[in-house]
Amino acid sequence: MYENLKGKKLLVMDRTALAACAVRRAKELGIKTIVANFYPEALSPSKQIADEKVDIDISDIDAMVKLVRERHVDGIFVGWTDSHLPFYAQICERAGLPCCGTVEQFDILSNDKRKFKEACRQYGVPTPTEYKVGIDFDRAVLDTIEYPVMVKPADGSGGRGIMRCDNEEQMIAHYKKLYDASASKKIVVERYIESPNEIFIHYTVQDGECSLSSAFMKFKTQAETDKAASCLFHTFAPEFMAKYKYKETVEPAVINMIKGLGLRYGNVMFQGFEENGKFYFHESGLRPGGDQFYVFTEKLTGLSSLNLLIEFALTGRMDSCRAADLDDYRYSRYCCNYYVPLKPGRITSVSGIEAVNAMPEVLQNVQFKFPGDVISDTSSLDRVIFRIHVMAKTREDFANALCRVSRTLEILDENGNEMQLEKLTYDGIMKMAEETWG
Repeated sequence: MYENLKGKKLLVMDRTALAACAVRRAKELGIKTIVANFYPEALSPSKQIADEKVDIDISDIDAMVKLVRERHVDGIFVGWTDSHLPFYAQICERAGLPCCGTVEQFDILSNDKRKFKEACRQYGVPTPTEYKVGIDFDRAVLDTIEYPVMVKPADGSGGRGIMRCDNEEQMIAHYKKLYDASASKKIVVERYIESPNEIFIHYTVQDGECSLSSAFMKFKTQAETDKAASCLFHTFAPEFMAKYKYKETVEPAVINMIKGLGLRYGNVMFQGFEENGKFYFHESGLRPGGDQFYVFTEKLTGLSSLNLLIEFALTGRMDSCRAADLDDYRYSRYCCNYYVPLKPGRITSVSGIEAVNAMPEVLQNVQFKFPGDVISDTSSLDRVIFRIHVMAKTREDFANALCRVSRTLEILDENGNEMQLEKLTYDGIMKMAEETWG
């Protein structure tokens, strides 16, 4: 199917373990791979398996364009890191290579939550009320705020910097902290949504046609109780999408927004909440989703968004299949991403992972942390050691498989203590399954 891609050269501008998945897939398709970044190979999983490695600062547009021309690069795959997207757009434009977006599109859909919310309001996509708080803390604005609120950096990702604030004192203190650390100096203060039902949806955009590829709920660890508690699961095919008539009531505005922004090719993610039967979206991403939903769809429908994105990078088209004919977000199996967050400390040993990877229900496992790494006390994805894709035919098999994974893994700190933030239980997983699938 991808014979026309063999022998072409793909430049991957991402160092991460997720980017290594794209490098591995490209090589499986017979594509030559180059990974370019300024990280040493030991800190770049994608470099470790690439055909060629280049130490370079990808923000140096002139140097990157020169690299593209000298190495006869046919296309660029940017990966999963939001901060790389503006550089990707500029390099592709200068080098005359296909790109999934413009600097402006990436700004709205990946790098500036305020601009995303403005676009939502323009196209009628529901979004939480935002308060226009500035570093001057105008009393007229402060007096309009109804607490609690969520305060977060407009240019953040991965859950970093997010905090619920229950009063003005908390809000101002956290705002100042984020402001001092933010490159853009843009901080979002929005209504705190009193709902546990956090949702993520992904569209595949192919020649301007949008198809809903995945929809999943986020479940957080029970070991932490605040709003920004660490993620434990993404469970796919949530029934509440149908229950609350998402496709009838909200999807037309979402698709109108995607088309109105001029998107032609790529993956688009919308993230938000369901509250009292209504959907509210507060951020998005114009890039592959970290959940890697294609791992499931390849098995269930034969559709791989990763293959399509690689094909687009090298040809400017997605001609191998029509995504809209294959996409169905209502997965026919019980599917989840199992995140394994850790307690603070230094990892000294990891065992059981080979046995986990051999389990028939485990489709993929991406490792982010290794012995010697230090885990800080944060609510972001920085404390996750594994992201494991699990799929089973029945709920019972699903719950049993996840319990086996949790029991088999052993991650110890320097004192010999287990670092997993939460060990899974059969009853807990079945409760999650009931909330997801009814």
